[in-house]
Amino acid sequence: MGLSKILLAGTTIAALASIGVAHAQAPQNGVCPGIGTLGSATDCNVEIFYGAGGSVSTINPNVTPYDGSDDNLVGIINNSGAPITTLTFTGSSFAGGLFAFDGDGLQTYGVGLGSDPTGYGGKTSLGQFTTFTGINASETTGTVVFGASGIPNGGTAYFSLEGPPSAFVRTPEPATLAIMGVGLLGLGLVSRRRKNG
Repeated sequence: MGLSKILLAGTTIAALASIGVAHAQAPQNGVCPGIGTLGSATDCNVEIFYGAGGSVSTINPNVTPYDGSDDNLVGIINNSGAPITTLTFTGSSFAGGLFAFDGDGLQTYGVGLGSDPTGYGGKTSLGQFTTFTGINASETTGTVVFGASGIPNGGTAYFSLEGPPSAFVRTPEPATLAIMGVGLLGLGLVSRRRKNG
């Protein structure tokens, strides 16, 4: 098998692995603390599952906002095979915007649930605090940072937002970017070789 075929095969495999497939999930009790209208329930308003090969699925176990108005408790379950360090979320401008924090975040419901200036940050399963950065001017998009170590494979995290997110993006890890770069370089070399040959 020639170098060009090996590179093409490797690029195809890497691309397919990064696409992933969503699977139906059941609520994972114990990811989020029971607060507000969630009472003693231990599942979140929104749960986002990251699986092997880049698969992502989302469920809404509790549709009633924990503050009785608009705030949502979000849980992340990471079974992707690698840590998740940040996620960028987007939502509607309802209630001022997903990141228009108005003082009734999850930290108002108990001591030790999180520790950030907004009052909306939570924790990872390693006990590190989640924080927020990169919030846009309309407060509809922002990034959640999962402590210094991120959410480990097999781990979880929770935090709160001013409503359910409508979209979220995981920043590719450096190793994934390197693999994709090598694949694209290989495709470029194959194309150039064909053009010159």
